[in-house]
Amino acid sequence: MGQRRKPGVPDETAVEREMRDQEVLRANGELAAYFKGRRTEREARAALKIIKAFVRDRGNRDAKSRPPLPGLEMARTPKEIRKAPRDARERQPRAPRRTRRETSSKSASPTIKRQANTEPSKLPETDERPPD
Repeated sequence: MGQRRKPGVPDETAVEREMRDQEVLRANGELAAYFKGRRTEREARAALKIIKAFVRDRGNRDAKSRPPLPGLEMARTPKEIRKAPRDARERQPRAPRRTRRETSSKSASPTIKRQANTEPSKLPETDERPPD
C-alpha cells in the first residue's frame, strides 16, 4: 500500500514538495501519453494513482496553506506580461496604412458605355457551313 500521512506530522520540506511536484508533472505527462496511444493502460493506472494521491493530500490542507499547483509557479500570467515596464519592451513603429482606392461607378461607366456603343464586327452571313 501507499504511505499515509498522519494529521500530527509537520508539513513537508521544500525539497520533498519539489520532488512531489516533479513526480506529479511526470505522472501527468504519462497520462497524456496514454491518451495519445504512447503508453500502456498499466502505466496510465500507475500515473493516475500518483495524481489522485496528490489531489487527496491537497484537499486535506487548509485553502490558505496550500502551495500552488505543480508547474504553475513558473508560468507567467498575462497581467504580469502586460505590466512589464515600457522601457523593457522595444516598440517598433507601425507601418503606415494603405489608403483604399475607391472604384466609383463613374470611372467605370465611360469604358462600359464605349464598349456598348461600338458594334461588333459583322461576319458575312452565309448559309453555307464550312466542311467538316
